[in-house]
Amino acid sequence: MTRTTLFVVAVAAIALVVAYRMLTGGATEPTSDVVAAIERGASVVDVRTPGEFAGGHVAGALHANVFDGDFEQRVDRLDRSEPVYLYCASGARSGRAAAVLEGMGFERVVNAGGFDDLAAAGAPVER
Repeated sequence: MTRTTLFVVAVAAIALVVAYRMLTGGATEPTSDVVAAIERGASVVDVRTPGEFAGGHVAGALHANVFDGDFEQRVDRLDRSEPVYLYCASGARSGRAAAVLEGMGFERVVNAGGFDDLAAAGAPVER
């Protein structure tokens, strides 16, 4: 590859990372720390589809599909001063949801990643 090609590829990669960070939000924590917070009664939101939620979810999780028109209404009842842990299947949708909650004024939003990872780490699950 020529230097110009390498430069263009590098700039494009940086632009993609910046764009992704602008569209997603939330802090990240080790899965074991997230599971411990869940066990202590932290607020947990499942942002997946109704079908995914019905197939299994973290016990006690609020279901609020990030792509539903009532997403903001559903999460509005949560305490903005307390940490909120969001998860989906992989962490992508929960990152998008985290950006929304941050925009709503939530002080500590954590993208907890994917449901399967949380379940494998010992999070309490309802099926």
